[in-house]
Amino acid sequence: MVCTRSRTSVVGPNKVQYHSRRETILQLIDVNLLETPKRNVSIEEKCKCYGLNRLKIEDKKLFDKYVIQENVNLCDYSFANNFIWKGSLELLWKLINDNFCLFGVTSKGMCMMLPPLGKNNIQNTLNECFSIMREINDCSGFESYVNYVYEDFLSFFDTSLYRIVESYSDYIYKTSDLIKLAGRKYEKKRNEINFFKKHYITSFEKFSSKHIAGALLMIDQWKAEKVQEANLLNHHEIHYQYGLIHEAEAAKCATIFSEELGLTGAIIDIDGRIEGVTLGEKISTHTASILIEKTNNNFHGMPQAIYQQFCASDFSDVEYINAGEDWGIEGLRRAKMSYHPCILAKKFLVYEK
Repeated sequence: MVCTRSRTSVVGPNKVQYHSRRETILQLIDVNLLETPKRNVSIEEKCKCYGLNRLKIEDKKLFDKYVIQENVNLCDYSFANNFIWKGSLELLWKLINDNFCLFGVTSKGMCMMLPPLGKNNIQNTLNECFSIMREINDCSGFESYVNYVYEDFLSFFDTSLYRIVESYSDYIYKTSDLIKLAGRKYEKKRNEINFFKKHYITSFEKFSSKHIAGALLMIDQWKAEKVQEANLLNHHEIHYQYGLIHEAEAAKCATIFSEELGLTGAIIDIDGRIEGVTLGEKISTHTASILIEKTNNNFHGMPQAIYQQFCASDFSDVEYINAGEDWGIEGLRRAKMSYHPCILAKKFLVYEK
């Protein structure tokens, strides 16, 4: 799955619109998080007319039945990585032609969070999905689109009818590289981990229910520090602040429902307090995904240490680790590139023309 130029016509590099999961959510939510009741009810009533179901934790088994058929190594093709954002937008689903169709909706409008999952009559299924979105979005003018489309799925879209936009790629690494950190290119990572082990008395533990309360406190601390950092750096954009809030709430949701979502994880304890937490899962036969990682930035080398140890303890039996996208944040891009990905897995948004 080496990153190659798609055979499908894509918007040129200088005109590409880049999107991320955070931006998708912020595009859907109102800047003022207080939704207008009249309009919200209107959309809710429309959704009921189409037989859409609210996504619940009990739907994981059904979702997994369909997503396993795709065997896609993108982090978005996971029940957990959709469910944890339920505090930011309403997640609704419907079986259409025996395909699992997942939608995201707020008072602003509706999009598809993933292309239809399944292998049955996909063309007609897409037509029905866009028909539903057009009806829901008609009054608001919100543009209907399908999110997180993997490259092989693009063949289902006629480029004369659909506009294909490249999104941020997922960073995928060889698991053995992340565990061994061998060679000169990983020398800085080894030095940071050695510093952490030398200067702090720590306990690395497998995440369990007894860690939930402490992990939630740690995530709240992470959020407060990030908001303060944003203020110091003059990030006064209201969407930037909301992005941090929603990211923290998603991390807390993953922590609370970790067992039900089938997540494994780890914590680092320093002086009886959780200062780092990470959660992940296997998303395909050969790939695992690191869903969240939050650490106290006051402890130098902790992110590198928890990352290496978690990969070694939980995912040494898979070939690849997906660390997600960089959300267009330059610092995050540099951090992910510093681990030397072997694959940049493309994904796309598809709009109706």
